[in-house]
Amino acid sequence: MYIHETTIRLHDTDAAGVIFFAQQLTLAHNAFEHFLDSVGLGLGHLLEHADYRIPIVHAESDYRAPVRVGDRLKIHVTLERSGNTSFTLAYRFVNESGTETGRVRTVQVAVNRSTWTKRELPAELRAALDKLAETGARSSL
Repeated sequence: MYIHETTIRLHDTDAAGVIFFAQQLTLAHNAFEHFLDSVGLGLGHLLEHADYRIPIVHAESDYRAPVRVGDRLKIHVTLERSGNTSFTLAYRFVNESGTETGRVRTVQVAVNRSTWTKRELPAELRAALDKLAETGARSSL
């Protein structure tokens, strides 16, 4: 598991003053990017040097409690499934009082950088995903 902490900003909310529905997906992806940075596979590195891409091919998001400007959240990232060419991540959003405010689930597939055809998960990515099985990994704000 990897835990990313974040604070909700004004641009994350809608006119009703709660998190805009699409922002929960953005926050989940931000947590994933921070995780990749923490294991030396930042997206800048991947885009510049890797011979593969890992696009999201499915995403779902559930909202369980209101989230407002200034709320601090911990986003728990876990590896739900890892296959030969794809992986599924689960994101759990928890506020400071310990209430689960939402969940996101994404499926990503490894593709060849040039042809965009499926390929096996690269060893460096598989090793990084294995770290999500470990407990205690954490990022800061």
